[in-house]
Amino acid sequence: MDLKFILKYIFLCLTVFSAYGFYFAYSESNRKTPVCLNKTEHHIIDSSDSSGFSSDGPVIIYEDGKILSYSVLPENGGFKTSVENISQNDILSCYVDETGHQFNFRLKESVNEEDDVYDLPEKMLVISDIEGNFKGFQLILKGAGVINENFEWVFGKGHLVLAGDFFDRGLNVTECLWLIYKLESEAEKSGGKVHFILGNHEMMVLRGDLRYVRAKYIANADSLKIGYDKWFAKNTELGKWLRSKNAIEKIGDYIFVHAGISKDFPLDTFSLTDINVNIRSSIDKTFTDRKTSKDIFIGSGGPLWYRGIIKETETQEEVEKTLSFFNSSKMIAGHTIVDSIKYLYGGRVIAIDLDHKENTDKGIMFALWFENGNFYVIDNNGVKTEF
Repeated sequence: MDLKFILKYIFLCLTVFSAYGFYFAYSESNRKTPVCLNKTEHHIIDSSDSSGFSSDGPVIIYEDGKILSYSVLPENGGFKTSVENISQNDILSCYVDETGHQFNFRLKESVNEEDDVYDLPEKMLVISDIEGNFKGFQLILKGAGVINENFEWVFGKGHLVLAGDFFDRGLNVTECLWLIYKLESEAEKSGGKVHFILGNHEMMVLRGDLRYVRAKYIANADSLKIGYDKWFAKNTELGKWLRSKNAIEKIGDYIFVHAGISKDFPLDTFSLTDINVNIRSSIDKTFTDRKTSKDIFIGSGGPLWYRGIIKETETQEEVEKTLSFFNSSKMIAGHTIVDSIKYLYGGRVIAIDLDHKENTDKGIMFALWFENGNFYVIDNNGVKTEF
């Protein structure tokens, strides 16, 4: 072979490889949403997230016999950090920067693990996947007659069922949690009930997986000098409260769960109570990533993550068999977004996860409503429609 031809061939190959390398490097450096990992907090930073230091808290921590309240508060058009020693009986305040509202609450005298089974009330409002969207949450609670303009419980003996994922994505997670915490105490005094059911995002944050946490919380955590993974530890009020919650409950003959119960879940081995005990105990256990994903309670096929029911990948017979284990007529689940609240599997399943952020931006919110044995969709104007 001619030497000249060989040299030309080598030069051509080098040119092609160089061009490809330049293109690859340029493409990678200009991705629209590059991410990097904050190794200290396992937080994926999205460059499209422009949120930052702003109002938050209080974060209530029990430390060395003291109760400390950490907050980020508005001041002179900006924000300041605050740390106070408080007592059990103090009236605490929570400011919501998204809406400019404020509400007060007191710490509970005690926090106890929730029951698994409840009698069916005359009325229920059911919603999931609020994800820190306080504005939308307030809209539907007020419109459905659960709270008044002062954030007070006015739902009497009704039940408010919150089917998981109030963490991540939004900018008012802490505020949503404190409102739920406050309403829970007020509901019980009125003979009503707030059911807070754990979702995958609660479990992720409680276990230190902060991949969907907004930049605001990391900035606030840095300013308060408390890592965000410590805001909900066992020695915090919200952490203690969240560790008392269930992942699945039965109200009347309806099963409420964040994601769904798979046909492959060993219901003949684990009762409803067993599921809740195991999921609560998993919060503070150490697993490898592989073991976590495969775990029957908190893994991808478990009640916090499973999408097969809402995506209708199971058969009618398989769903019926699952419901029969619980002696239940319906399963109500969120986690997987649907275009509207709807019945699946001939009315045996109700899918309730909507794009609440998109709806809130349009000034409308929807949730599942139960009254006198029938289910409806209710909007933030209190209008109920059949579905």
